[in-house]
Amino acid sequence: MFVGIVLGLLALGVMVAFSVVLPKASGSEEAAEAVELVLPDGLPGGYVAADDAASFADSELADRADEIAEQQGASTEYGNEVLPDVLDTAAVTRSYVVNGTDAVFIQVIEADGGAFAPTSLTDPATTGGAGGITMEKIDDAVCILTYGSLQAGQPAGEEPVSNQCQLTVDGVTVQLSSDQVSAADLVALAHDVIDVAV
Repeated sequence: MFVGIVLGLLALGVMVAFSVVLPKASGSEEAAEAVELVLPDGLPGGYVAADDAASFADSELADRADEIAEQQGASTEYGNEVLPDVLDTAAVTRSYVVNGTDAVFIQVIEADGGAFAPTSLTDPATTGGAGGITMEKIDDAVCILTYGSLQAGQPAGEEPVSNQCQLTVDGVTVQLSSDQVSAADLVALAHDVIDVAV
């Protein structure tokens, strides 16, 4: 389970990095007005930072809490160096957990979103139960929904096995990914993130 959580968080980060292209901020005036973005230790809805060992205290991962938190802290530190450097604008990232084990990967970027799409689109209805990747608008956000099977040899389920969502409000974009949290819940969380991050 521990390996799955860690690999899940890393995979989500890679998926987001390769599936999203945001316009870079340009001009000295824009740079001078850059906002400070912060992702706090906790978010509404019971989401707690995965780089805090206390996040796993009441879960089946409690005996590995320190190890997981250390790894997630290193990932957060690395992401917070790379994102603003590559995108030339304010940006932060952090991983969270809810219910003790459900992971959510979050990025907040001072830029308008919009260029948000998976590397390929496959209609799940045409794959004979193998699943597929599609997109959907949920409220004012855009989500990528990946359908598939959680067990080898089984047909794809009716619910996505992975969700990625993007929301832009007033020039700040939030991107979230999770294999456990629904797209609708990610969109609700995105609004909360906008409220606390800026």
